[in-house]
Amino acid sequence: MGCNTPEADGEILALLISSLTQVGLQDVRVDLGHASLLKDLMNAAGLDEQQKVSVQSLLACRDSVGLKKFMEQNNFQSGLRDAFLQLSCCRRLDEVSSISLNGSKYDRANKQLESLMELTETLKDYRIDEFVFFDFSLTKKIEYYTGMVFEASVPNLGLPIGGGGRYDNFIEKFGKLKLPATGFALEIGKLLQALTAQGFEIPEDPKTKVIVKSKFRDTAVEAVKALREAGVIASLEVTKRSLEKTMEYGKITETDYVVSVGSSLNSPVTVYDVKSNVSRDVMLQTLLEELGG
Repeated sequence: MGCNTPEADGEILALLISSLTQVGLQDVRVDLGHASLLKDLMNAAGLDEQQKVSVQSLLACRDSVGLKKFMEQNNFQSGLRDAFLQLSCCRRLDEVSSISLNGSKYDRANKQLESLMELTETLKDYRIDEFVFFDFSLTKKIEYYTGMVFEASVPNLGLPIGGGGRYDNFIEKFGKLKLPATGFALEIGKLLQALTAQGFEIPEDPKTKVIVKSKFRDTAVEAVKALREAGVIASLEVTKRSLEKTMEYGKITETDYVVSVGSSLNSPVTVYDVKSNVSRDVMLQTLLEELGG
């Protein structure tokens, strides 16, 4: 947030690719377009909304014959026609460098092309340029995107596992602060689906799970803190359930123990085994040592 430079865009793309490779995904690719570039060129051509939809559909299908026919029927100027055809054929960002348009009405489009070239150099510095592919047709349905837009994917999944872009005017809609921003989101469900498809086995979590229950909040909080420091996944029962209901909830959440705490941690706590329903009284320190603390 607060920066609208190619360096900021490159940092976000590097973070995205690093995040996906760090979790174990292979053959990650990012398809990148530019929301403003396509919009500016369609506006320069004087297209109405229906015609814009037609152009985007032809680009998405990579129908160069249909695109040529459309541009002839709608009297595109030769320079603009060449730019559309060249951009539709580009697959890498560095291929954009040979494209430019003459005339002041194309100033915005030329500026967008320059920003893509600057982004290319940034990606090379991060050594991630081989992961990124250019797709002129890629634009988000959400209108607040103002610059680059992108989608991350892996082979054989059929759906993007994440995406994002630049939205320099979005934050301003919620107040008077004009603040450029860029970012991305990952879909956890699709991420897990992609990992599974690639044969990655998600390791089982070996940590013990405990619910601490007590009428005395201060000692309960102390107990939860001690358990967490010992590496235990501990949560505080805050809904005032009965012990029976807490045990039922523990079974649903695959919790190992429910620990009932009195008014002082200097007294024994009662440990209920969720699976066996067996209970015992033990000092908290002893329990911590048993659980690895």
